Amino acid sequence: MVAAARAHGVDAELADVRGFAPGPDTDVVVTNAVLHWVPEHRELLTRWAGELPTGGWLAVQVPGNERSPSHTIPRELLASPAWAGLVPEGLPGYGVGEPAEYARLLAAARPGGVVDCWETTYLHPLTGDDPVGDWIAGTTLRPVRDALDDAGWERLRAELAPRLRDAYPPDDAGVTWFGFRRVFAVLGA
Repeated sequence: MVAAARAHGVDAELADVRGFAPGPDTDVVVTNAVLHWVPEHRELLTRWAGELPTGGWLAVQVPGNERSPSHTIPRELLASPAWAGLVPEGLPGYGVGEPAEYARLLAAARPGGVVDCWETTYLHPLTGDDPVGDWIAGTTLRPVRDALDDAGWERLRAELAPRLRDAYPPDDAGVTWFGFRRVFAVLGA
């Protein structure tokens, strides 16, 4: 993503988001599908809310699918005896909260700020033999892929595919409508 941004003239850099701090000239901080990878993201949001200059804005979006089959099925499989120890960390839990939690957190961190938090479930039309497996291979399962060799990865995908197809069957036209919950939080300082 950094390379693509640079190719389009955006001054982008690769860095640990935990080291970022809004400066006195910051107008808006936007994070899209970033903070769920940071276990201590609540503390980070609290810090950013306090550092945001008057008139600045903070806008956050995080996936909130931890309790959906796309996450519970791989987590259960990786915890099974057949997979014990092959992926030492298992499937990471992101710890994404409910919109009300983020509203309270931001309101407490920035008294007098304008807070708006909500959730939306987008329906992504997916097709193919393993549509949800293909989707989560590039998102949820990335840390798992990093822990497995090629043979282990192919075995995992083969074991997940029928379970995911059962949980997310295609419609009569062959489309799998994959619900993907997102949590949004906006703070105007």
